[in-house]
Amino acid sequence: MKGLLLVVIACLGPDRVVAAGARQPAEDELAEARRARDQGDVQALRGLIARAQQQASQQNSFDGYLRLAQLEDWMYEAAQGHNDNKLLKESAQSGTAAAEKAVNLRANSSEAHRLLGHLLSELIPQVFSGGMRYGRRSTAEVERAIQLDPRNSEAYVDRGTNYFYTPQMFGGNKEKAIEMLKKAIELDPTSDSAHIWLAVAYLDKGRHDDARREIDAALRLDPDRHFAQHIRAQITQGEVSAH
Repeated sequence: MKGLLLVVIACLGPDRVVAAGARQPAEDELAEARRARDQGDVQALRGLIARAQQQASQQNSFDGYLRLAQLEDWMYEAAQGHNDNKLLKESAQSGTAAAEKAVNLRANSSEAHRLLGHLLSELIPQVFSGGMRYGRRSTAEVERAIQLDPRNSEAYVDRGTNYFYTPQMFGGNKEKAIEMLKKAIELDPTSDSAHIWLAVAYLDKGRHDDARREIDAALRLDPDRHFAQHIRAQITQGEVSAH
């Protein structure tokens, strides 16, 4: 994982995860999966992913593979909470493969490119020389997502985290990370992931008041998300240390 944890993605749009006009059961299933991600419920996610894998394989559809990639990404976050390195690698690899198929089925999908870039970034710490193998492509996929849809807020979240965790000699830039994350919030103030990662960026700079403001905003949007609770605890610990 890149430092703390690279996650995103709870915001659904017209091209994202569930196509417009999709049946209510699919939406209910995604809501269930999001709750499982928030609570670190690996077993619930396993069942949802198994069904999604079967459907995607049978239908060979863009929507099916995009949904599967999203579920694998949420599994990655759940696995992080359990320190399950084997599951982290499996979910990153399976998610990347699903996102690749979604891109192949619809090359002009901003969200498919974003998910591919995001999952590649999750794969980086799980394999030998991951940064050299996947870093450049991860960034290129996210930038392609922004090019295809400049209002894809979660793509700006991913670009921001790329800037944050990439070494400066390879193009990393903490100030640009903050700029991208602010842009994500401007586009979608309800993105708890954007607020979480902006809090992380501020904490890194020792800006505890700003970090606290952002993590509080994230927890108002999704109070049950374990990842946000973890970051809030780190901010509190940093405030104590600063005094």
